[in-house]
Amino acid sequence: MIIEQEEFQKKLKRINLAYFSDPDRIIAISRGNSVVRQGEQNKRLYLILSGSVVSYRHVVKEDPETASTSHKIYKAFRAGPGDYLGVQSFFSGWFRSSSDLIAETDLELAYIDTATPAVDVEHYGTLLEQFVPAIVHELAARNTRVFDRTAEKEEALRMLHRSEMAATLGQLSAGIAHELNNSLGVLSRKTDFVLETLDNMFRQENAFRYTLYNKGLEGASSASTSEQRRLARQFEKNYGLSQDVAKALALIPDIQNQPELLNKPFLSQLEQNLPYWELGHDLHDMKLAVRHATAIVRSVRLLGGGNTRREEGVNVTDSLTEAVALVKSSLRGVDFEMVLPPRDSVPGIFADMTELVQIWINLLQNACDALKIENTPNPSIHVECRVEKISSKDQTSHTTREILVSVTDNGPGVPKDLHEKIFRPNFTTKKKGLSFGLGLGLTIVRRIVDSYGGRIRLESVPGHTVFTIVIPTINNHGKN
Repeated sequence: MIIEQEEFQKKLKRINLAYFSDPDRIIAISRGNSVVRQGEQNKRLYLILSGSVVSYRHVVKEDPETASTSHKIYKAFRAGPGDYLGVQSFFSGWFRSSSDLIAETDLELAYIDTATPAVDVEHYGTLLEQFVPAIVHELAARNTRVFDRTAEKEEALRMLHRSEMAATLGQLSAGIAHELNNSLGVLSRKTDFVLETLDNMFRQENAFRYTLYNKGLEGASSASTSEQRRLARQFEKNYGLSQDVAKALALIPDIQNQPELLNKPFLSQLEQNLPYWELGHDLHDMKLAVRHATAIVRSVRLLGGGNTRREEGVNVTDSLTEAVALVKSSLRGVDFEMVLPPRDSVPGIFADMTELVQIWINLLQNACDALKIENTPNPSIHVECRVEKISSKDQTSHTTREILVSVTDNGPGVPKDLHEKIFRPNFTTKKKGLSFGLGLGLTIVRRIVDSYGGRIRLESVPGHTVFTIVIPTINNHGKN
């Protein structure tokens, strides 16, 4: 193949030396001037020695209904040194230019015309036969230009399609936001009323019920499912509780460290009064869901690059706890564990709580879906948050720290060739109706993380996938 290419180039070089080296047939054209105009007679074949030419084609269309005409100009191609101009019209005998040829830069051209005799006919054949390599060169150049233009048009169409989708999504989200805000406003007000009314009722009615109700309002324990099972077995054995009651008791936050709740009078009424803890817990989740739904409507603007409401002192561990509460139904049947450092050891950052919750919900939901799609045996998800020190180039600054949050699952993994694609808009691997599969979740995650000056790491092999989000605590954090 290389030898054939070298032979082809030798033939072109011979043609150029034989026909385009006569100084009397070399002309210079200044930038902006025309070599030839569309439709003009042209009995020359040009070789570009230096500079570049742009071809513009004029198209006139007539509308028979309105008896009007439209005139449009299209850029056909650009040619540079070593390219030929006028091959088709010269060798077809048409001798008319099919486009305007305009000097894009100062130009130097060599040419032959219809009076130029063939050189060494006995050895190389007629003029047409000798110029076959030049004709092939020109056809190849034209094909390349056509392919390039086609690719450009396809990319432009894709970009237009994405823009249209984004615009449509923006219009839909505006309408949805208006309708949802009204409904969410009602839910929020009614939830507050129910919370206030029940608080007054239970405070006056029964101390055990009031205690359980308030513990429910704190939410469920953040302990891992394995730890909750261990506690449930311990309570069942130590206090003679039924299996269901022991499991429910193990869900109460930090219950094992509150002896006042594990005394005999409290436990003797636990089974009858446990629904009050469940009621408080459900109201906690309702309040959380209403707040998050209200914020999520606003955060849809991220798809269009809208502003958000960020503030100082947001704690990442709080956002993780909130996210887990919102996806707990998806975590059923999953061995879930979350390891968080002491809250006071995690520096607050300038952030929007809803944005952070969105990140963790998307990652957790994706992990749950991956486990369900493949029916992974003994499915597990592990979430860990930690703070790490990083070296700073600025010796005068304080120690720089980063917050790292990792979400690990034992699902099928993400193939290497999809590691970058999964962050693109409209790309989804979700099937079987799981979580809609709109292909926007990880796109939103990346945009949020990028806006905080953070980064995403993905490590994945079958049976072990880890998404790690790294968020700086100072400098670039929190930029819109």
